Amino acid sequence: MTELWMVVLTGVVGLRLSLIDLAEHRLPNRLTIPLFFSLVLVTGVGGDGDSFRGAALGSVVTGLVFLGLAVMPGRPLGMGDVKLQFGLGWMLGYFALPLAILGAAGSFVVGGLSVIPTLWRNRGGGTDPVPLGPWMMVSTCLVLVGAESLKII
Repeated sequence: MTELWMVVLTGVVGLRLSLIDLAEHRLPNRLTIPLFFSLVLVTGVGGDGDSFRGAALGSVVTGLVFLGLAVMPGRPLGMGDVKLQFGLGWMLGYFALPLAILGAAGSFVVGGLSVIPTLWRNRGGGTDPVPLGPWMMVSTCLVLVGAESLKII
């Protein structure tokens, strides 16, 4: 039941965050921070100790990588992306640490692929901002669905 609550919570809040990021190029604290703490609460109440440790490790590892990227010169990521990644890393890490890492890396792959059509038509420049939040959600969904599908096979 814990897994279901985490997926539904992340999906609902993540969809709203994605729409905001596409429209305004920002991920507001009023949604990213409560998402993280809600996931921690759900995991603490319904999860076991090993899954809780995996969630914490997935959150810290992927979140710190995103934080490192956010403070680089040129600021390639915003702090909203970092806060969202702490939550997404928590959820995927709950299932398995490699899933959290794959989800974080996949965000950049999917986000990079999303700009190819714009670049192909020469309508965008290499410095145009790309909202990463929606692609973080897409990557998280793909990783989770892929991992669950492999359990069936």
